[in-house]
Amino acid sequence: MTYDLLDTFKKYFQDDKVILDTYELSDGYYYVVNENGDLEKLKVLKNEADNYELEKYIKIRDFYSKYISSNKALDTNYTEKSDGKKYSMMKKICSNNIYTLFFKNKSVLGLCNKDATKDAVPVEVFKKGIDKYYDSLMCLGKNKKEENLVKERYTEEEIKENKEKMIKAFDAVYEDLEKENMPKETWKKIFLAKGVNEYKRVADIYIRLKLFNTNDNNIKIGEKIYGANNYNYGLNNKKPYLELKSTPYKVGSFVDDTNIDILNKMYIWLYNNATGKNFIKLPLDWNFHGVPKDDEDIQDKDTYIIKVAGNNGSARIDDYRYTTNYNTKIRKFMCKNYLNKELPIVFETENIYRLNWYTNNVWFTENEKSTRNYIMDSYYDYDLKISKSMLANWKKDLLKQYNNLFLELFEEENERNFVKKLDEIGANIVGNMLIDSLRQKKTYKANPIKAFNLWIAYKEYFKKEGEDEEMKISNLQEQCEKIVKNKEKIETDAEYYFLVGQAAYYLLSRSKADKLMQDVTEPLIKANTIKKLKDELEFLHEKYSYDVFLKYPEFNNIFSQLMLEEPEEKIRDNKKIILAGLLADNLFYGGKEEKIEIGGNEDE
Repeated sequence: MTYDLLDTFKKYFQDDKVILDTYELSDGYYYVVNENGDLEKLKVLKNEADNYELEKYIKIRDFYSKYISSNKALDTNYTEKSDGKKYSMMKKICSNNIYTLFFKNKSVLGLCNKDATKDAVPVEVFKKGIDKYYDSLMCLGKNKKEENLVKERYTEEEIKENKEKMIKAFDAVYEDLEKENMPKETWKKIFLAKGVNEYKRVADIYIRLKLFNTNDNNIKIGEKIYGANNYNYGLNNKKPYLELKSTPYKVGSFVDDTNIDILNKMYIWLYNNATGKNFIKLPLDWNFHGVPKDDEDIQDKDTYIIKVAGNNGSARIDDYRYTTNYNTKIRKFMCKNYLNKELPIVFETENIYRLNWYTNNVWFTENEKSTRNYIMDSYYDYDLKISKSMLANWKKDLLKQYNNLFLELFEEENERNFVKKLDEIGANIVGNMLIDSLRQKKTYKANPIKAFNLWIAYKEYFKKEGEDEEMKISNLQEQCEKIVKNKEKIETDAEYYFLVGQAAYYLLSRSKADKLMQDVTEPLIKANTIKKLKDELEFLHEKYSYDVFLKYPEFNNIFSQLMLEEPEEKIRDNKKIILAGLLADNLFYGGKEEKIEIGGNEDE
């Protein structure tokens, strides 16, 4: 992966322009300290700055002044006890050079008055941490393990002069912001006024020493230094090449000191442009002027598909795939209303992502205008985006169990595992959706029917030669209609199970309750043995017999057969047929009786 990305895109990252084109300042307060000690102030809120010219001046300096990640922060670990409490400066300063001081207001008592945190330290303790910060800058490159990487070091004069300026600036900033009562995550960044080239020079002192995962095992070969890649796996003396369990990559890589710098820039770009997104798709000819906005930018191109997450302030690649001739076009997918052949096609597409959205909206949001794609969110961000969502628990469980199958189907052009589990997924979704629907006051079956239609549409789309799900359902409905009207005998297991659904829904519809309780609906729909199924039918018959026409011969004929017959095929192989019977127009309504919806009233 590392060398694939480097070989393909390194030409775009030889300098910093690509990163700076899309670089954004974080929300916070920015101060530039001029040579005479005066402050210029910039406020950034929701990516909007209140001074455009000052923003341009600061942005490039901010880029060169950030630490690589929290694990690469300079040592500021000054501790002090006061009034029985221990204060620590560990990782509270997040900049990398003598001209900047980056911190969040939650770190300093008095800057977080309304939302004080246990980690905040008094002002005087923080200033001692600034001393420690400059001591650490002075020590950069003095470690023997770093000597091969060092190009230059700070002088004592540089450290002393700029430390004094920074402490004075910190006092002024503190006085300016002390009464602001800002949120605890607000950034405070102080910049001493220097040219861009000077900022690049001092940044390089830190960056060269921190780019590798660790410098303990660096190797010098000729004029190049080789070290462990800093991304997607760990390396330490006790556990070398420690695998990160959160990623699929098992083997690390050594990179030379030139390429590691380019790789770092690439990961900065990914962090700024790809974290928080489900996927980023980069064609081989992409120029990195932003992210491809739609699939037309990458259609029919060889493309990297990458999932990027944030990891301690830097990017981490959680999934990485390369596909040739990337294409969202699929053969036509068509969804019909299979339970009512008089109704037209309800959905059709030749685009895999339209199919993804339709599946999400029908099976999970039950809202065709939803802007939230739970299927995509479940691929890698289940704990963050799904487990705490407002989805029903059964939907969360289903996404957790089958998210890999959806990923393979929609992103990898691999339907094999999805097809194997399709009936299991469909029965789970339609059954639970029907239970939810039946339990609601005056709720009709529109959403379960849509879910059922999509299930059958997938079966039609992936059917083997000679199979025809649409025809099976149509023929079954017609045959069962004849059996009911003519009081004929049930001949096949499919007829038996379809009429089980018809009889069950008819009995349930006799309830005068505002809504049906779960203990009435769920046992029947989730029954997994013939005995259990018959017991539940008999229970419903006894419960609502007061409202069933006992002399209604069509219903009595079917019900008696259902109680007496023993189908050979198991329920689990006929869940689709039972659910079709529950959802289809009921054959027991009509001339003898008026149709009454569940939870309805005969007088309505």
